[in-house]
Amino acid sequence: MNTPTTESLTLQEQGQQLSVLGAFANSEQFQMAKQAAEMLASSSMVPTTYQNNPGSCFIALNTALRLRMDPLMIMQNLYVVQNRPSWSGQFAIALVNICPKFSATWFEYRNEEDFQKGVRMCAQMKTGQNVYGTWITPEMVKAEGWGKKWQTMPEQMYKYRAAAFFARTNCPEALLGLSVEGEAEDMAGKSQPDIKPPLFKSREISRGDVVDAEKVADSPRQLGDAEVPGKGDVEVPPPHIRLMEALSCTEEQLNAAIAKASGNKVKSWHEMNAAQMEKLAANPDKLQPFIG
Repeated sequence: MNTPTTESLTLQEQGQQLSVLGAFANSEQFQMAKQAAEMLASSSMVPTTYQNNPGSCFIALNTALRLRMDPLMIMQNLYVVQNRPSWSGQFAIALVNICPKFSATWFEYRNEEDFQKGVRMCAQMKTGQNVYGTWITPEMVKAEGWGKKWQTMPEQMYKYRAAAFFARTNCPEALLGLSVEGEAEDMAGKSQPDIKPPLFKSREISRGDVVDAEKVADSPRQLGDAEVPGKGDVEVPPPHIRLMEALSCTEEQLNAAIAKASGNKVKSWHEMNAAQMEKLAANPDKLQPFIG
């Protein structure tokens, strides 16, 4: 049997470090990832969430490096719900399937004729031992108050959630700590809208009336709490969350509306200070014509 050389061990250690740290492994790796992120952000072939957004591209690249996968594949399967990155359900299942711990994976139904009686994910380890995930049951779905997707695509949601629970118990490294499709929406208490909101009567709106881009540039965003009516009596969601709920839109659609309303001088709500966001949240109808 060949004895590993010092050089081969060093290469192996470097590979392990790259796998764990990704783009942050060293300064050279960081600069290369930064340049690649800027290039991807300028492409029209990446998902719209990543276009003109080198920061998000960098995070996707770092995730790809850690998983040793193609960056475009990561971008196509990693999305954000209210600032929480999540894997698509099918990709989460794929990550479990390719986990080197297991030789086979499958879903088990409590009742073969009715998946809603309960679904769990199972796997056979390389040692031959079987491991089992948590049963996802209708009682659990009802008790947790999981959202609209459980009515529109129940079988898929049962499998996605079963895969998420299984991974966190038996191979947490596969998901890198991220949530799985539907989880972030359920935690927020509202699923992503799958239809466009009803159209309001349009009127002529001054772009400066919606977002004053020059004031945004002159005044840094406040990190403290904004003065919100009723604060102290009840917990009030942040203004961007209230805007998304009022407009029935996603964060991406909200940012696009803000960009249109400001003549593309303000790219997203992140560039606005707390007072400006509160003013906009108090008058969501001003953004309505720019949604969709």
